Amino acid sequence: MNATMLTSLLLCLSFLSGCDRTATTPNGAPQTAEDPVVAFIRANPSRSAVFLVRNDTTLVSLRPDQTFPLASTVKIIVAIEFAKQVASGKLKADEPVLLSDIDRYYLPNTDGGAHPGWKANLTVQNLVSADRIPLLEVVKGMIRYSSNANTEYLMARLGFDNLNTNLTELDLPKHDRLIPMVAPLMLYSTKDKAATLTRIRAMSAQEYEAQSLVIHQKLKADADGSFKKQFIFPDMDLQKLWSDRLTGSTVREYASVMQKINKRTYYVPAVQDYLDQIMEWPFVVNVGNRAIYEHLGAKGGSTAFVLTNALYATDKAGNRSELVFFFNNLTSAENKMLQQNMNTFLIKCIQTNRYQQTVSDLVK
Repeated sequence: MNATMLTSLLLCLSFLSGCDRTATTPNGAPQTAEDPVVAFIRANPSRSAVFLVRNDTTLVSLRPDQTFPLASTVKIIVAIEFAKQVASGKLKADEPVLLSDIDRYYLPNTDGGAHPGWKANLTVQNLVSADRIPLLEVVKGMIRYSSNANTEYLMARLGFDNLNTNLTELDLPKHDRLIPMVAPLMLYSTKDKAATLTRIRAMSAQEYEAQSLVIHQKLKADADGSFKKQFIFPDMDLQKLWSDRLTGSTVREYASVMQKINKRTYYVPAVQDYLDQIMEWPFVVNVGNRAIYEHLGAKGGSTAFVLTNALYATDKAGNRSELVFFFNNLTSAENKMLQQNMNTFLIKCIQTNRYQQTVSDLVK
């Protein structure tokens, strides 16, 4: 049984700057060994998509309009709506919120340790007072640590209709509607696997969303935890169906979102400031990034079968890059290999002395 269903990409890696070591031959020329991530993308066109933009020029566009499950990368939309509502005065970033209210949405062992890891970090930073933390820390934990409980709490606070309005405003016609993040897992909590698979496969998107919202309300009201104690961890067949029904979109659409954030002209300064605080966590986990990048933001996600990431960067010379890649229908070995090699691949795609060869390798 795989207990790590939704995990955050790259949290345990050096994230970019620390891995920038270009291997060379004895005469000083770069080695030409094929990058394993590039090799996988070239060998698996039906299971991968990549979109890379540099200074508004599209360099790589592989399966740009194929819809993939987003996993936690969808949380970028939640962060955008949060920034908009705080900037407009609808919410206050420093509002103290109860950790116990957020914990109602936490299902143990379903997020790769993201939620407990976030809470442990809050304690280290002395950010908890009388079981309360600032609201801004909730959204930061959603992006940096990828806490699904934080996401569902924020969805409730921001409003699902407001969240989905962003899909029209951002011109994302292929993007599925955002639905609760944790609640759908309860649909797969069953002792009758065959009947559950049949029932959920037969659900329309509207029915799936409606049932998820019902469960979302039950979790919200589950003060004593009695409802979620009924949760039965789904096996891999059930996890695959759950993964397949996650909110989906395309690499082209998420590259356009990354461009809007990175160009810093689409949103008013107040919104942009909050997005910087939320999305640019790579400067916190690796201070070496500050020597290379003026701006650097990212959000990734994974399930046992999916690996996704959306990234933007502006280097010290002012060069802007936006990179999005999606993978689906991965084996556990493939997922592990991609994650182990992802940091180096990211560097090769966005750093000035690296990207041209990688682009050539991807599109040849």
